[in-house]
Amino acid sequence: MTTRRFSREELHSLRNDIPIDRVIKNALDIPCRISEGSFRFLCPLCNDFNTAVNPATNLARCFCCKKNFNTIDLVMVITQSDFVHSIRVLKEYQQKNTPNQIQPIKPNAKAREEGLEHIGNVLKTIVTPPAPIAPSCGSDEKSCNRILALEKKLEGLAQRIEEIAISIS
Repeated sequence: MTTRRFSREELHSLRNDIPIDRVIKNALDIPCRISEGSFRFLCPLCNDFNTAVNPATNLARCFCCKKNFNTIDLVMVITQSDFVHSIRVLKEYQQKNTPNQIQPIKPNAKAREEGLEHIGNVLKTIVTPPAPIAPSCGSDEKSCNRILALEKKLEGLAQRIEEIAISIS
């Protein structure tokens, strides 16, 4: 692989301008959730959810293995690649990642007249925050990963519904 030098500005931008929680959730698809009001992710080193992100420093930390991660570190660990490849992955993500404009869904006047329930209200009654999974999920790691992925998707759906509900209020 050819060696490439990166400017200080490029590296600073990749470490600090891409929110680490978005890298975790969207670019690397690391299982994550909101727990006790904090963004938590599955540590790629010890597989524990005793983690947090600090938006002020744009760092992620695992409190079990006591490891701090910046965006570049995380890409290197998850993709098991070198520094240069990780920079390329982050640059590609940064170029493709543009803020999505949430288009509010206008409530249907007919549905209001008929007294139909808003889907956000219905889902709130059936979707509750997931109970934390014990660090050891037993011998079936594939099932554990599937459950974590489903929890992540449900959390994203619940957040999107909440955004829609707020936008139409």
